[in-house]
Amino acid sequence: MADKPRTVDEYVAALAPDAREVVAHLREVAHATVAGLEERISYGIPTFTLDGHYLVYLAGWAHHVSLYPVPDVDEDDALARRVARYRDGKGTLRFPLAEPVPDDLVRDVVARLAAERRRAVG
Repeated sequence: MADKPRTVDEYVAALAPDAREVVAHLREVAHATVAGLEERISYGIPTFTLDGHYLVYLAGWAHHVSLYPVPDVDEDDALARRVARYRDGKGTLRFPLAEPVPDDLVRDVVARLAAERRRAVG
């Protein structure tokens, strides 16, 4: 991207077609999962906020799409087992563009992050 995007629409439009399709889809999944999400660009990538606080970041790359952060999970958590395949570092999920993105997993991650945010804010 030559110019820094000012909006999520600009960010998505500037992506390569494969990444654009997946990021646009995951944007819809996030909004369908948590009512009241707002979006902005933060750190140069789409950022979804809830009640004015960041919730999740989404970024499109040449060969994958990343979702940040990973919710708090422990080894016994069923969600931990499901995200393990996609973990790329402690706080990132990396979904290869060559594979279908597991919408159910993304929904569960976004919902868990929203629940954590609501507990933290009170």
